Amino acid sequence: MTAPPRELELKLLLAPGEAARVASTPPLAGVASRRDRFMAFYFDTPQRDLARNGLGLRLRREGRHWRATLKAAGRSTAGLHQRPEWEFPVPGPVLDLSRFAGTPLAGMPGAETLHRRLVPVLVTEFKRTRWLLEPQPGTRLEVALDEGRLLAGRRELPVEEIEIEVLQGPVSVAFDVAETLASTLALRPEPASKLARGLTLGTAARAHPVRAAPVNLKDVKDPREAALRIAAACVAQAQANECGVLDSTDIEFVHQLRVALRRLRSALRLFRDALGPGECAPFADDLRWAAAALGQCRDWDVFVSETLPSLIAAHGDAATGRSMLYRARARQREARRAARETVRSARYGLAMVRVARWLSQPGPSPAGTAPLAGFASARLRKGARRIARQAAAFATLDAAARHQLRILVKRQRYAAEFLGSLFRAPVVARHVKALSAAQDALGMANDCANALAHVRELAPTPGFVEFSRGWFAARELAGVDAAEHALHRAAGEPRFWHRKPKAPKPPKPPPAPVPGPESPPPPAA
Repeated sequence: MTAPPRELELKLLLAPGEAARVASTPPLAGVASRRDRFMAFYFDTPQRDLARNGLGLRLRREGRHWRATLKAAGRSTAGLHQRPEWEFPVPGPVLDLSRFAGTPLAGMPGAETLHRRLVPVLVTEFKRTRWLLEPQPGTRLEVALDEGRLLAGRRELPVEEIEIEVLQGPVSVAFDVAETLASTLALRPEPASKLARGLTLGTAARAHPVRAAPVNLKDVKDPREAALRIAAACVAQAQANECGVLDSTDIEFVHQLRVALRRLRSALRLFRDALGPGECAPFADDLRWAAAALGQCRDWDVFVSETLPSLIAAHGDAATGRSMLYRARARQREARRAARETVRSARYGLAMVRVARWLSQPGPSPAGTAPLAGFASARLRKGARRIARQAAAFATLDAAARHQLRILVKRQRYAAEFLGSLFRAPVVARHVKALSAAQDALGMANDCANALAHVRELAPTPGFVEFSRGWFAARELAGVDAAEHALHRAAGEPRFWHRKPKAPKPPKPPPAPVPGPESPPPPAA
C-alpha cells in the first residue's frame, strides 16, 4: 500500500501584537509574500466520533477555490506536528466523502451513514500571509502567518500564529528559521492544532492546571531514547500550563509550569552521561532562568495564600495583619507580572524552540553507555548513596546543607518517578511517597528562612519582626524534626533497583608443578 502524504510543520504561537513585526523580521524581511483570506469549516458528529478517532475533516475556501482535507492522528511533540493528510480540490462548499475512500475515514464504524451525521463544529476566519523560502539547495519551506479567530458556537478565540511547513528537505531547516524568528519575536511552540483548540473552546470548559503524567519506558532499551521520551513529557506539561499562567489567576498554573521545568532540568541531569557533549547547552541556562523567575512567583503565592495568614492569626493584631497582607498581595502581583513576562518573552520562546529541535533529533546513546535497565539502577544507587551520606550526618547540618539535602531528595524522587516503570510498581510507589514526605519536611524547614525575608520586605513593625522570628524558628525546628524522621523512614524502604553487579573474580593462577623423582633439583639461590 502506498504511504499517505504527510504534513510536517512547526507551529509557533505569537504573543499579542507581534504579528505586525513578522514581515520585517529575518529571514522574511525583503522576501516576496502572498496574502489571502480564507474561511474553513470543520466537521464532526455530535458525539465527536472523528475526534475520538484522531481525525479532522475540513472544508476550506481560499478566494474562489474550495479544498477538502482530512488529517489523521500523527505525532505532535513540543510544537512539531507530523501527520498523514489527504487533500482534494472541490467545486464548492459541499463535502464528498467518497473522495476519502481508502483513508481512515472510510474505515470508521458507521462510515456508510457518516455523511448524514456530520455537523459543523468549528469555523476559522483568517488572513494568511505566505512566504516561500529555499534556505539551502534542495530545501523548500512555506512560512505562513495566520491572523484571525476561531469560532465555536457563540465563543471565539483570537489567534496569531506562524506555521513553518517543510515542503522539501529535513526538519532541521524549519528549526533554523524558527530560531531566527524567535531571536527577535516573542513566540513559543504551540502543541495543539486549530481544531483541537476550537473543540476545547466549544466545550466552554474551564482550563485546569496539568500535573506531570507518568512515562512508560518498558519498551525502551537505550538511555538516550528514554531521556527524549521523559523530556517530551515534561515539555508537554509545561506547554499545557503556559496559557493558564498568562490568562488565569489560579496560582496552581505557575506551580505546575515551574514543576515541569524543574523536572525537565532534573531529567537532563539524570541522563547527562547518555547524552552527547554539549547537547543541552543551547537551552540549559535559559531553562534555569525561567525556572528561577517562576520560583519567585511561586514563593510569593505560597507566602500570601498559606504562610502569612497563619502568621497573622498567631500574632493576633488584626490591623497589622491587614496592612501586611495588603503589601504582600502587591508584591505577589508584581511577581505574577514578572512570571507572565517570562513566558511571553523571546528568551523563553527561543529556549522552547531549541528544546523542540533537540527532541526532534533521535539517536543512540554514546558508545559504551549501559543499556537502560543497568543505567537506571546505577543512577538510582548513586542518588541513594548521596542521600544516605548526608542523612547520616543530619544532626550536624546547617540550614544551607539541609537545603542541599532537600535538592538531592527531590532529584531522587524525580528519578524514581521517571524510571519507575522499569521496576515493580508497588515498591516504587512506596519509595516515591517516602521521598516526597522527606522533601516536604525539609522544604518546611528551608522555607521559614525565605518567609522571614519576605516579612522584612513588607516594612513591618519591629514587634512583628520579632514575633515572626520566633514563630518561624519554632516551625523550622518542627520541620527539622519531621525531616529527620522522614529520612529515617525513607531509608527503611526496600530498594527496588538492581544491585550493583559484582566484579568477576580474577582466575586463580595454575598450581606450580610438583617436581617428579627424575626432575632436576631447583637451582641454588
